[in-house]
Amino acid sequence: MRRFLPSLSALHAFDASVRHLSFTKAAEDMGITQSGISRQIKNLEDFLGLTLFERAGPKLILTEEGARYYDEISRLLDKLEDVSIDAVRGRKAQSMLKIGFPPTLMRRWGAAMLTAFATAHPQTWFEVYPCRHDLDFAASELDLAFVRGTGNWSGARSQLLFDEELIVVGAPKLVPLQGLPSDEALLEYPLIQNSSRPSLWLHWLRGAGVHYKSRIYGPRLPNFDMILECAIGGMGLAVVPELHVRTELAAGILKPALNRLQTSGEGFYLCFPQARMNSANVRIFRDWFATEFTRRRQFLPPAFPLDQK
Repeated sequence: MRRFLPSLSALHAFDASVRHLSFTKAAEDMGITQSGISRQIKNLEDFLGLTLFERAGPKLILTEEGARYYDEISRLLDKLEDVSIDAVRGRKAQSMLKIGFPPTLMRRWGAAMLTAFATAHPQTWFEVYPCRHDLDFAASELDLAFVRGTGNWSGARSQLLFDEELIVVGAPKLVPLQGLPSDEALLEYPLIQNSSRPSLWLHWLRGAGVHYKSRIYGPRLPNFDMILECAIGGMGLAVVPELHVRTELAAGILKPALNRLQTSGEGFYLCFPQARMNSANVRIFRDWFATEFTRRRQFLPPAFPLDQK
């Protein structure tokens, strides 16, 4: 008997329409006309005997039946896409090593390390996923991850790679040739703050023994990438992990405001979920990284030439 299945074109149109809640935008996404999308949705509704969308002027509203149908169909479309990609790649996505990296750490440190691994093990395919530093390993499908913290993640084994060291930087037009004369001089400048790590300036000032009586003045930005761009433009001084700012310091587009580094109390760790410690790809990466990191220390950041206090 013939399967009771709608056309794949109709399901594509339905998926795009739900994601955009607009036939016009769905049409742009799929590269067809708006009338083509409307016709596909009408055909799907007639096939199912359901009303999938209600129209309220220019607005498109997913009905309760449409929402239930999409909840199931979206998972099946995802699975169909995975199977098709696996066929093109010649292997299942599940066989790939899944590596987690916070985006800034990946750009500033991870790319060179992963390039070396890919060169050493060209037959071990891996895929990199963005992740947060407070990763929940119990709920994650990652095989390993590089994250910042204090070494305590539930359900994972962690290996300290190096401590996080903070440095205060600014554009050359803000920072005097010899740097600021004292820690207290920081408070005379706008201090760019990281809204995702709001305690960094407090940590720095308290560690330096600076006594401040008023609120810390300066704009708030959501991540280090934005903070560095604005610091380069002269918005103010920024306290950032020294690891993230080496390229800018070497190029001279940022300068150390003070001749010192200060640890944050956290470090960068390589973490392995305990449930995946014995998988073949994890063992390959773990053994390779242990050899490279321990024997040659090639991925340990070199000390920055500042006085550490």
